Amino acid sequence: MLPLRSQINSLPSKSQMKLMSATNISSQSSFNLAAVLQAALDISRELSVDRLINLSLDVLLKLSQAQSGVVVLADSEDFTIAATISEQSPNLEAAPRLPLDCADHTSLPISMVRYVLDTRTEAIWDKDNPEPHFSEDPYLLTHCPQSALCIPLCEDGELLGAIYLEENYSEKLLQPECLQILRSLCQQVAIAIVRSRKLSNIAQRKEVEEALQRSNSLLKSQREASIDGVLAVDEQGRIVSYNNRFCELWQIPESVLQSVEYGGLLSLLQHHLQLPQGLVEALENAYDSSEIYTQQEINLADRRVIDCYSGQVHSPEGKFYGMVWYFRDVTERIHVQQELQAERDRSESLLLNMLPAAIAKKLKHSRASMADGFEEVSVLFADIVGFTELSSSMSPTEVVGLLNRIFSIFDNLCDRHKLEKIKTIGDAYMVVSGLPQPRADHAFAIANMALDMQEAISHVKSYKGTQISMRIGINSGPVVAGVIGTKKFIYDLWGDTVNVASRMESLGIADSIQITEATYVRIHDQFHCEQRGLIPVKGKGEMMTYWLSR
Repeated sequence: MLPLRSQINSLPSKSQMKLMSATNISSQSSFNLAAVLQAALDISRELSVDRLINLSLDVLLKLSQAQSGVVVLADSEDFTIAATISEQSPNLEAAPRLPLDCADHTSLPISMVRYVLDTRTEAIWDKDNPEPHFSEDPYLLTHCPQSALCIPLCEDGELLGAIYLEENYSEKLLQPECLQILRSLCQQVAIAIVRSRKLSNIAQRKEVEEALQRSNSLLKSQREASIDGVLAVDEQGRIVSYNNRFCELWQIPESVLQSVEYGGLLSLLQHHLQLPQGLVEALENAYDSSEIYTQQEINLADRRVIDCYSGQVHSPEGKFYGMVWYFRDVTERIHVQQELQAERDRSESLLLNMLPAAIAKKLKHSRASMADGFEEVSVLFADIVGFTELSSSMSPTEVVGLLNRIFSIFDNLCDRHKLEKIKTIGDAYMVVSGLPQPRADHAFAIANMALDMQEAISHVKSYKGTQISMRIGINSGPVVAGVIGTKKFIYDLWGDTVNVASRMESLGIADSIQITEATYVRIHDQFHCEQRGLIPVKGKGEMMTYWLSR
């Protein structure tokens, strides 16, 4: 048994019944009845509008023995030429479609076709008996066809177009039998066009639905694969999309989001459920913000940190469609960042313990050696008297402990007087005033530092009760300061001023502060200074020095 669709297609339509009736009018028919019926069946079975038009024009020309034909179809609010066959172009021309208003008046009797479209009645042209309506048509005047026929394509009161046929060598086109068959076939064409368009619309709708379903499936897979929690609502505040990660992140059962009780409205969920305060704030802030996109960091009571990105959704024309939120748990990232920052702070602190802040900043941006000249600084050297003999009777731990106790006191004094500690060398301590930031009172500051050091050391004794004493030397003048080398950076000083300051310490006596004349002239009016006299200094000859005291 044939499939139902094949059975239906094999049944004659109303127009096919008319064809059978027309072909039975005379037993002496000049038409090949089998060809006529086959043409009707072919037309009724074709589902594509474009192929249907081509097929219809081809069979109508063959049956009527016409030489030219044109199919005009309704297209939106106008008509277009959908297919053409002529003596000049015997092959079917189906593309591109040309608006009827743009057609060449020498290629088609426009007035005749327009008449048929306007009146929805067929029009006939007979050269021997011309129709007055079309007698002035440019095409008919130029080509003078023997006969022409234009039949409207109508179905259920809808004008679908028209078919124009033209012949020059016979009178068959206008024979009554031929006219009746062509009218019936044109009716069959109109029915087939309507049916094909409906099927095409159904197919297109199905394709759109399948494409939409495929797109939705891909979007859903993308949402579920995302590490972010996703929530979307439409312009009425109804939840239209979310993923499992969103439910997990905020511990909201999926059944609640789908609950009929809340009707999918986000506002009802906010007011009737114990939503986390951070989530409520994120939702409200997004609606209150005038920005299209917002971002905020949510710190929850359970110590989690959530990044929230929200945005408005608009059509290309700017129509508001709704809101979408993306939530990501960044707790681990924040903790790592905090640990990295703590480590950077420790490294920074360690660097600042080794170098002045300004120098450390320069060194972070450039590894090249750097040095600057300073015209006015004061340099201090301090050394523990008899430390070699003292340390020989102490354990290594005791030696380090004693030095650490003394130098920590001096470090605190450096901070108090805003001086720059340069380094310690064994039991010697070196400090400078007036760099890296120059200061006019550098000599006064270093003098106060020396007196405070002398006062502090008087209260320090060794583990065995031995009183600790120091020699201190100071000199003032120009130096060069900077960092050299590529490893174990240290900020150091060079120059004659440094060498002489070191000599002042080594040529001094216990519990005394020896200063050069260069330092004396800068501080003598505010400090008690006693002249020591001329002393020989290696590399400098005899120099006048002074004792500084309270």
